[in-house]
Amino acid sequence: MRKTVYSLPELEWCDLTRYNDQQPAIVLTTPHAKIAAEYFLKQINLKEIIYVQSSQKVDVNQITAKYVKAQVVYAIGGGRVIDIGRYLASRWGLKIICIPTIISSDAFLVDCTGIRENGCVTYVPSKKADRILLDWELLKKVPLKYHLSGCGDVLSIYTGVYDWKYVNKLGIASSDESYSQSVAITAKGILDSLLSETEEIKKGTKKGLEILITCLGMEVTLCNFFGNSRPEEGGEHFFTYCIENKIPRFLHGEMVCFGVLITSFLQKQPWRPLKKFMDTVGINYKPDGLTLEIILETLEEISDYVKIHNLRFSVYNNFLFKDYENKTKSFLKEIFKI
Repeated sequence: MRKTVYSLPELEWCDLTRYNDQQPAIVLTTPHAKIAAEYFLKQINLKEIIYVQSSQKVDVNQITAKYVKAQVVYAIGGGRVIDIGRYLASRWGLKIICIPTIISSDAFLVDCTGIRENGCVTYVPSKKADRILLDWELLKKVPLKYHLSGCGDVLSIYTGVYDWKYVNKLGIASSDESYSQSVAITAKGILDSLLSETEEIKKGTKKGLEILITCLGMEVTLCNFFGNSRPEEGGEHFFTYCIENKIPRFLHGEMVCFGVLITSFLQKQPWRPLKKFMDTVGINYKPDGLTLEIILETLEEISDYVKIHNLRFSVYNNFLFKDYENKTKSFLKEIFKI
């Protein structure tokens, strides 16, 4: 069987105040990101601005059907804007240049897009960015906590590798998720490299952000070599997909970080070292709207949820909430300090 290993997109640090492009352009963004990058819009041949409000399939299809007269798409914003932007550009047959305003996930580095339908996320082929432009002056406009949420897609290696090894131990792994000790060790090395830079990351410096972006790039590259995201995606992401039905808006990375904590607890892995890292650098792992009631409701439903949506096997497939209810409540009291 032939296997193609895809490279990362072209990524460059630049001064966007000196940027100029006269190709007819469509900009995909959000109102907040547009304000932050207002100066940039004057330096391109802007034909239309489209606001990306959701990743729901019906909403994305509505934008896809638009007739666009442009040669290039600019996706300016966070993970959702860039994720959907790459999908739209692939359907329109256009180049896409991504300008992150926050580093909240690995969405700017991958070549697939998460589309939400029937209460779950499905990853569909799209395209990788033709270029990624990073401007420190733009990125430092937002509070550090938004960038820190991007740690979630590296921290998820901790729980993702556990679930990956678990399904192989049970002997029910599919053909594309056979456990590789070398890949697992490499993945854990990427995680350790992030944890080793705690002091620099918490400073909120350009160097600290470069460290995070490098770790995200290594994580995506490793998954590209392996063939899928199994080394970094497990129950922590599935918990996030499930709880999104109860909390309409939150930063992907923040909820993934909470998912890492509760999933590692349920996997009976040491979770406090990761919580210490999150607390030290300043990650918000308790997103707005996250309550004890919603968490417990999610845990009651998640075993059925992962099976209904045919998600990869994880600790949640055989999870019985009633067996863990008291211990989970004690865990949550420690997390929420109540």
